[in-house]
Amino acid sequence: MRRIIWVLLLLTLSFGAAADDRTAELQGLYAAVSSLNQEQQAVFQQFQMLQELRRTNDRTIYASQLRPPLYSDEVPMYADIVQAQKDASRRGEELAQQSEQLYAQYSEIGARKAQLQQRIVELTLAK
Repeated sequence: MRRIIWVLLLLTLSFGAAADDRTAELQGLYAAVSSLNQEQQAVFQQFQMLQELRRTNDRTIYASQLRPPLYSDEVPMYADIVQAQKDASRRGEELAQQSEQLYAQYSEIGARKAQLQQRIVELTLAK
């Protein structure tokens, strides 16, 4: 009888330890997901800023900055206009590359977060 009580006591303690391990792991996973959420949000904000820079840059190609002032007798040089358009095009390409890099980073963070969330689901369902 005493042996059965000891076995039951040991089983109870081992289940309690397993539950504590699960709880600790869940807390760590939640913290990691929270950290990834913040990182992903920062990347998304950078992406949005770059998108706005791209839109602004695209407008400068045809904007008044490339035309002479309205009340001026100066006629812009053709070479200056072409150079300004080339510069705006080059900036647009650079911003597009940076946007693609940020999108890839955002997606990679999302994939890591999905793995952690899957583990959270597994631990939650195992309770």
